[in-house]
Amino acid sequence: MLQSMHAKSPIERKRTFVTWLLAPAWLAILIATQPEGFETLAYSFVEFLGFFLVFAAVLGRLWCTLYIGGRKDLDLCQSGPYSLSRNPLYFFSFLGLVGVCLAAQNIVLMIVSTGVFLLYYRPVIVKEEKRLIGLFGAGYLLYMAKVPRFFPRLDLPESEDTVLVHSHAFVRSLTDVSWFLVAIVGIEVIEELRQAAVISGWRLPL
Repeated sequence: MLQSMHAKSPIERKRTFVTWLLAPAWLAILIATQPEGFETLAYSFVEFLGFFLVFAAVLGRLWCTLYIGGRKDLDLCQSGPYSLSRNPLYFFSFLGLVGVCLAAQNIVLMIVSTGVFLLYYRPVIVKEEKRLIGLFGAGYLLYMAKVPRFFPRLDLPESEDTVLVHSHAFVRSLTDVSWFLVAIVGIEVIEELRQAAVISGWRLPL
């Protein structure tokens, strides 16, 4: 009975499936559309910013795994990235999504993607919070009062943490973040095909 009370909700369990379900549509839109300012100096800066955000997302997700990998739902982690945001893994995934869209110089796709991400993950996070309150009680309520839900605070607390790394979880995280790097390679291939006039997308206003 206690285990069922603390079990993940359907929206939590299906979030990975939903992500893979939406991925083909997202890729199709990326290929079929092209910003009006593609390859201009301003959009080259947008592309550079996108690469930077993807790099930050990869490092951020690995940082989170060092602290929470293999211990999720077992310990209430409040240090490292979890001292800045209660959901840093989701935040860095969000950052990576924004980065990939900007690396593709596709601002319209970035706006649509961020909207869909935030609309979908808000109920996921709310469901997780209810479950974690059940697991950790007053400790999690105090944590909620101190640390923002999603967007991190900017003041990094001073600490000297000793972290025990769960190797299997860290290797799995490396596999997860590799998809961001695969996306970047794919974007570069698409750009080369556009420049060679092999493919051309519907021109967007931005």
